[in-house]
Amino acid sequence: MNLTDIKWLHVEPSSKCNAWCPACPRNNNGYGLIDNLVEEDLSIGRFEEVLLQLPNLFAVQMCGNYGDPIAAKNIIDLINIAKRYSKKIQIHTNGSLRKPEWYANLVSVLPKNHTVVFALDGLKDTHSLYRIGTSFDKII
Repeated sequence: MNLTDIKWLHVEPSSKCNAWCPACPRNNNGYGLIDNLVEEDLSIGRFEEVLLQLPNLFAVQMCGNYGDPIAAKNIIDLINIAKRYSKKIQIHTNGSLRKPEWYANLVSVLPKNHTVVFALDGLKDTHSLYRIGTSFDKII
């Protein structure tokens, strides 16, 4: 595969998260972080360095296996850089870390064709079993 073949890039902007989901690979079944996990954010320089190598990039998906993208302190800067290299940005978040005003600002930064996905597990009565540390009501 050549770098010119890559159209979709999955990015993990942060290894930080406010949730303690039992099945998450970042923690020990909801009880503390796994050994050797370094909580940090993707640097702006490294992100741009990677994007420069992908001339035919269509989409950047900001998701997280070890953190929530919205937890990255520089997430708005990373989004602004991604907009220069990609036609579509998709962000996946547990939605519970920030306030509605912050998300309103996020929407103002993202062009209309981009997507923010809020992850809910269950309904109001069961969500807290799977997304420990998040608030169903805040997400809604």
